[in-house]
Amino acid sequence: MKQIVWFIAIWAASVAAIGAVGLMIRAVLRT
Repeated sequence: MKQIVWFIAIWAASVAAIGAVGLMIRAVLRT
């Protein structure tokens, strides 16, 4: 059970990180 919780937590963190990087790249390319 703990492995599933860890997997979901890591997946959510990676998705949030990728989304933040994507927003930063879009902001840089706009200027």
